[in-house]
Amino acid sequence: MSYLKLTLRAISPEINMNRVYEVHLNKGLFDSWIVLTAYGRYGSGSHQKIHSFFSLEEAKAFVRKILKKRFNAVNRVGCNYSLVKRSSSDDFMNVLLK
Repeated sequence: MSYLKLTLRAISPEINMNRVYEVHLNKGLFDSWIVLTAYGRYGSGSHQKIHSFFSLEEAKAFVRKILKKRFNAVNRVGCNYSLVKRSSSDDFMNVLLK
């Protein structure tokens, strides 16, 4: 069961930028929290990383760090990411932003 799934896109035809970044927050074994990130050029294979955290607070801090970095990416990659899709269970997004 995925508690939170975010899809971000960075699109800029001027610099041939068309990237996608996904963040999944899931409950792991033994009360751990898993953040899966998948990223790459839109339409091609993606790279994936799995990050495990002991508490929800640590996982939320990591997701906030990711979002801050992606929403302020103009100096790094040439354009910012924007949120294109969000799905959460039980309005989990409000919990995340607290």
